[in-house]
Amino acid sequence: PPRAAPKAYQILAKTHQVTIFLTVPQSATIALLKDEALSALTSRVATEDDSFPHVQSTNEFELARAVKGKEKGRSGVIYEALEADKAIRGLLTNWEVLYFQFRDEDGNLMPVEVSQPSLLDDDEEEPPVNKGKRKALPE
Repeated sequence: PPRAAPKAYQILAKTHQVTIFLTVPQSATIALLKDEALSALTSRVATEDDSFPHVQSTNEFELARAVKGKEKGRSGVIYEALEADKAIRGLLTNWEVLYFQFRDEDGNLMPVEVSQPSLLDDDEEEPPVNKGKRKALPE
């Protein structure tokens, strides 16, 4: 039997080196998601870090989703801002990753700043490629 849809969605919102976990009901809108995100961004933990953007309202940022883009030979990631009045149901999936896109003083959207963590520990080196003792396959 197919699994029932969850009553609440877990949404991950990333910026810089921080991931914020948001739990919202399926019936929520992007505006509610932004309110929850603002609450996390204005918490004491976030405001103590100077490299972290300081925001006071939901007008100072947008939540965006990553869209793979292929324009004129450029492959990369394009970020698409989500409209605040849209409902989450049907737009996002459970455990979807969104990105903060902050606004500058003039109200223009700035590029998404997020750093992907390394899968290796800081003191770990790339594991050597083990050649093994098998015979090479003919090409």
